[in-house]
Amino acid sequence: MKYLASILLFIAANAHAQDIHFKSVLVDTHNDALTACIVKKVSLDQNLTGINHSDLKRFKEGGLDYQLFSVWCDGTKENPYAWAMREMDTLDAVAARNPDKIVVAKSWMAIQKALKEKKIVAQFGVEGGHMIEDHIDRLDTFYKRGVRYMTLTWNNSPSWASSHMDEKNPNYTGPKGLTAFGKEIIHRMNKLGIIVDISHVGEATFWDAIKTTTKPVIASHSNAYSICPVTRNLKDDQIVAVGKNGGVIHLNFYSAFVDSTFEKKDNVFRMNHKRNGFLIKSRHSKRICSNHACRKICYRKRSQ
Repeated sequence: MKYLASILLFIAANAHAQDIHFKSVLVDTHNDALTACIVKKVSLDQNLTGINHSDLKRFKEGGLDYQLFSVWCDGTKENPYAWAMREMDTLDAVAARNPDKIVVAKSWMAIQKALKEKKIVAQFGVEGGHMIEDHIDRLDTFYKRGVRYMTLTWNNSPSWASSHMDEKNPNYTGPKGLTAFGKEIIHRMNKLGIIVDISHVGEATFWDAIKTTTKPVIASHSNAYSICPVTRNLKDDQIVAVGKNGGVIHLNFYSAFVDSTFEKKDNVFRMNHKRNGFLIKSRHSKRICSNHACRKICYRKRSQ
């Protein structure tokens, strides 16, 4: 009887959680589906089960209401601004073909209208300040296209801000933190209404951004350093600072940002399978995946 009661309690709690989930406006701040679709030559309005982690149908089935799509390339990409335009064009085309399902919303009024009509609200988050190619006026173009946040750095550093990767790299010779131009970029973002995203930035850049911005920031995909001590996560004083700023931290389910021993465990797992004659495709091979637990196009070993 005791076990039956526990099972019934679990079922009731799960049903309650599902009820809350589907009654709430569910916002996801980071999805790499656009890059995945371009590389795999597929489209979000297709059934991508077994191909991609996301598509329009499964967005709706999962209760997603509001998706910020990551616009991303790494620091080696030629013409990153043109690539950003291409990724946004990809989503615009999907929205044009499916006006009854998804809307690239560029105003609060458009957001409210789409939610009322049970359509998915879509906007963009540019993941890496290198994609403006040091042209501040491109922020205006981004905003007009529907960009509502920009991550100041990806793992690489633009000329005006240092990433978490470069700040811990002893061979990095660039400036640490924000330059005068970097602070100018934040002021322009504040004026336009593009949220400053501090995921991926180094600590020096983080504190400069907090001191410079006049608007709330976000961490679009970061966790707690005290739980998983990797530099992609936020230390306690940073978390407190984001709270005082009025900002919001959005969690990241990538295994290595939840468990700092994951890489070691994963390597052991792969070695054991290799010895047993199984072939497992390396997580560091050139591949693409829209789930943040399996991120990006990996041309080389992806470091935290």
